[in-house]
Amino acid sequence: MRTIFSLTFKSAGRDPFLLLWSIILPIGGSIGLGIFIKSPEYPERILTGMMAASILFYAFTTTSFAILTQRRRGVYNLLRVTPMPLWRYVCSISGAWTSISFLCAMLVMLSGIFALKLRVPVQAFLAVIPVLLFAALSYVFFSFFIASLSRTENNVSMLTNIITMPLLFSSSAFYSLDNTPEFIQIVNRFNPFQWFVNALRSAFDLAWASYLINMGLVLLVAIVALLLALKTFRYADI
Repeated sequence: MRTIFSLTFKSAGRDPFLLLWSIILPIGGSIGLGIFIKSPEYPERILTGMMAASILFYAFTTTSFAILTQRRRGVYNLLRVTPMPLWRYVCSISGAWTSISFLCAMLVMLSGIFALKLRVPVQAFLAVIPVLLFAALSYVFFSFFIASLSRTENNVSMLTNIITMPLLFSSSAFYSLDNTPEFIQIVNRFNPFQWFVNALRSAFDLAWASYLINMGLVLLVAIVALLLALKTFRYADI
């Protein structure tokens, strides 16, 4: 498992999509918007939103393509004739992808804190860590489900866009939804990406009641995503 984890981590770390979508854009967006939008609370708001977006773009979108590629190359079929159980292989690559997502989000956070001169207590910093890990893991598991529904890269692209765009734009990751139509606010309450963002913001604000509620919701999403991944997993295209 360590070998597969290491190889996956090194290979995924060289992915150009990782550099652009999970590091450059979130860091640039959080620092740029945090500086130019003159609102006292906005730097923290945009930083947490960009951290969440960094996780979403890599742990969900990028890994969906990677899983489809592995299946089409016959990797999962080959595992049937090797001593390694499938679950160990899946845990290894999922662990590597989750670790990379986590490191990207931490890099976004540290860059934003330094550039925007935010004061983040140690307790907040520690509280952010499990939120990022559980959220990244949930999106990695969900990417297995999306890849199982897809046969081509075009299918994956279409499905990930159909899912990520509503998640992002019906959340308050980048802007306030206070003056939006009521139906948007209703959708927002049931948006799992919003729960992720809320957990991060509660951690920053040391609002422990809200943190525990949203952390529980993030964990629930991870469990549901795992069950979907197990139920729909495909060894090969039929």
